[in-house]
Amino acid sequence: MQPQPDDAWRAEWERLRQQGKTRFIWSYGVLRWGGFMFFFSLAVFQFAHFGHPFSLEGNGLMRLLIALPTWVFVGYGYGRSQWQRNERRFAERPRESRTR
Repeated sequence: MQPQPDDAWRAEWERLRQQGKTRFIWSYGVLRWGGFMFFFSLAVFQFAHFGHPFSLEGNGLMRLLIALPTWVFVGYGYGRSQWQRNERRFAERPRESRTR
């Protein structure tokens, strides 16, 4: 019998759970998602206003000072919601009670 996709997810989530909630939120929410959105939003703004994503025109320092705490905060919220969603999914399907 081959492992089901749900079994692979469950094993991965058990591994991530062992590392802890705080680490998950900061690594998956803040650094990965929030970090990506931080750089992406800055590049899109620069391109939309100055025609090049790496333009040094405009008040870049002010945008950095506004965008960084914003995306850290939003990334933290995203990571926390992902943790809660995964915990709910994990609790809804106990390994022993599933039938195939």
